[in-house]
Amino acid sequence: MTQCSWSTFAADSKNHHLVVAQVPAGVADDAVALVGRLIEGVAPLGEFAVTSQKETGSTTVFCAFALATDAETMIEAIDAREDNLHLGWASEHHCVIDRMAAEALAPAVRLDSDRPVGPPSAAL
Repeated sequence: MTQCSWSTFAADSKNHHLVVAQVPAGVADDAVALVGRLIEGVAPLGEFAVTSQKETGSTTVFCAFALATDAETMIEAIDAREDNLHLGWASEHHCVIDRMAAEALAPAVRLDSDRPVGPPSAAL
């Protein structure tokens, strides 16, 4: 598995498969790290790229895969549904990764609820 730049994949989108995961605020400290952990678990054989867009109340993480089989494995892992909101990709699937899905799919990723409460000195 080789991670590539997003611009490389976006320039040739008709040959790549897009998987879009929306991660609501409060699910994980870092939505990109959460999805990255999921990608590690999928262990893509081909190249892939990741980018994100922070929005009010959520972060949208865009994952592009060179191989359809890698995209299909990711789609199955996160139960994404086909949706063609972004024209020009070979295929496109979307999902929402809520807290329950995040806990089930990536238990090693630190969730917001794992943060210590109070000022930083309280955690010492």
